[in-house]
Formats: sequence, structure tokens, C-alpha cells
Amino acid sequence: MPVFIEPFRRQQGTMRRILAAFLIAATTASAAPAGQSGKPQYFVKAWLQKADKTFEHTTSWCGENYRCFIPIGDHMIELRELSRSNYTLIFTSDPSEEVPCCVFRNGSREARLESAYPRVASLYFRPETWGDEGINAFGKLIIVVEDL
Repeated sequence: MPVFIEPFRRQQGTMRRILAAFLIAATTASAAPAGQSGKPQYFVKAWLQKADKTFEHTTSWCGENYRCFIPIGDHMIELRELSRSNYTLIFTSDPSEEVPCCVFRNGSREARLESAYPRVASLYFRPETWGDEGINAFGKLIIVVEDL
């Protein structure tokens, strides 16, 4: 019987080290890719359901900065004027773009949304992308911003 107990104890120690490394990586992974710094103030969860039925999702956090950038797939979510009650949302392919890839239902490149509850923002390709041939859906962005 003692022959089997010793290998199990070694396995337990190895498993603990692997679990500890995994937990450390998981806690830092959400903040590192977004390039956020400072004290976390808002937790952001987003799901992008594209018109072609593919999807992307992300979680991140934002500090007290005026602007917060959160990557989601090949795109970027920009949040501005974050507060407990609302925020401004801009969705782009690249934050350095002058003209965004997509607009919201009203044709604007930004939307003012309420915080704390999940919000659905319908996104459309800009009309000039399709030669002004009507409205073409890009997808829907489901987003929630929670005050920490």
C-alpha cells in the first residue's frame, strides 16, 4: 500500500503547481491584452454576433481613463466617458482609422448606452462600403459594463 501513496503525493504537488500557474495566468490574461493600466473600475463583457453567424467574445476592464480600448477579434471596442450610469461606445476595425467600419442603426459612429445591464447594439456596414446599395447588417454587439 505505501508504494501507491508516495507517487500520488508527488502527483498532488505537481497538480498544485500547475493549478497555481493556471490561476495566475487566468487572472492576468484579461487585463494584459487590453493594455489597461491603473486601478480597475469597470468590468466589461462583450459578445459580437456577426451577420454570417460567426462570433467573438471578450472580457476586460477599464480604469478611470477618459478612453478605454478593448479588442474583440479583429475589431476594437472604444468606450468613452464611462460612468456608473452610462458610456459612449464606438466600434472600429482599427483605432487609428479615421472612418469606422461600421455604424449604428441611426447612422452614427457612436452610441450612448446605459451601464450595468446588457445592451444590444446593432451594427451596419457604412453605406459607401457597399456603393450606397441599401443597409447591410454587420452584426450585433452585446455588451455589459459593470461598475466595480
